[in-house]
Amino acid sequence: MISNTYLDHNATTALHPQVAEKMAQWLQTTGPANASSLHQHGRDARKQLDDARDQLSSLFDVEASEFHFTSGGTESNNLALTGLAPIDAPLFVGTTEHPSVLEPARQQWQQGRAGGLLEVDRSGRICDFEVTEGALYSIQWVNNETGISQDIPQLARHIHDGGARLHIDGAQGFFRLPQSIPELSVDAATITAHKSFGPVGVGALWIRKGLLIEPLLRGGPQEKKIRPGTENLLAITGFGELARVAHSTPLWDVAALRLAREALVTPLQQVPDCRIVPHQEDDWPGCVHVGFRGVHAETLLVRLDMAGISASSGSACSSGAREPSHVLAAMGIDIDWIRSSIRLSLGPVERTAENSIEQLSKVGSQLAAIVAQLRQRNFKTPPGG
Repeated sequence: MISNTYLDHNATTALHPQVAEKMAQWLQTTGPANASSLHQHGRDARKQLDDARDQLSSLFDVEASEFHFTSGGTESNNLALTGLAPIDAPLFVGTTEHPSVLEPARQQWQQGRAGGLLEVDRSGRICDFEVTEGALYSIQWVNNETGISQDIPQLARHIHDGGARLHIDGAQGFFRLPQSIPELSVDAATITAHKSFGPVGVGALWIRKGLLIEPLLRGGPQEKKIRPGTENLLAITGFGELARVAHSTPLWDVAALRLAREALVTPLQQVPDCRIVPHQEDDWPGCVHVGFRGVHAETLLVRLDMAGISASSGSACSSGAREPSHVLAAMGIDIDWIRSSIRLSLGPVERTAENSIEQLSKVGSQLAAIVAQLRQRNFKTPPGG
């Protein structure tokens, strides 16, 4: 039996050792600190906030003052959709977006805001669309279920040429793919820490200087009143350390991930009636979305868990709803395939033995064997039995 193999890194990742060390040091050496206080403790806390902002600025090559700390990707996405354009400006989002974009967008449309969904083709890429002047567009950079990546610079040019603004959900892209924010040419970007070895419960919304924003919350002066409330200084310290580490050493070895993906996928390609969501060169290689016709995803996940393999059926924020994946449906995939599909998201090959080439090859073979067992059991089950 394969044991303790975690293949759900698109849901969350373990803390990077240097980030964990920095946060532990903060707990041991820092006294009570509120960055809004004027005394020495408060000034020390303010410096920690400024240092973290500077580290993000250095990594992503934009001004530190343009980062606004939040509780994570969901809050950043909601904040962007609420405040980056007047409420009477149309709002357009992709059909394969994360629920933290789709749900607030649907609420705003129900309340009378104009706009709608941007369709994707069968490869998961956003189709050609006509830009509405003055509108706000929100597009996910890397999809959390499939790893499919949108060509953000090209989309940004198209949207800006039409006189509109672009926000991207970069939760699965930043810290993984190498582009800086200027290279992406967007107006605002959601960034989160825990998808790439940072702490849970902290993120940022980067907003291009000069763009007005309406806050979600009202309260104190924190984060220029865009995100009021006492800052989570421990998590922000870890977030800043993550940026510092990433600036000197890439957090992910993409070439090694491609080899690891191949090791996992090769045994699965021998399984009859197996469908693997295809990838292109620029897609995130650490994600495998695979379906096995006639096998229910929930049953398969339980069997994998019993075998010591942790996987998921899609977004960790919505998988408990047991609804068919809206991402795969938008790509035109048949409902029977959708109900049989699971997501395997890989970790850093060079740092975790459980994600080694050899181990992932074994996982692929184990998964193929489990599928065969489930199909054999289903075949033997009499009608109504």
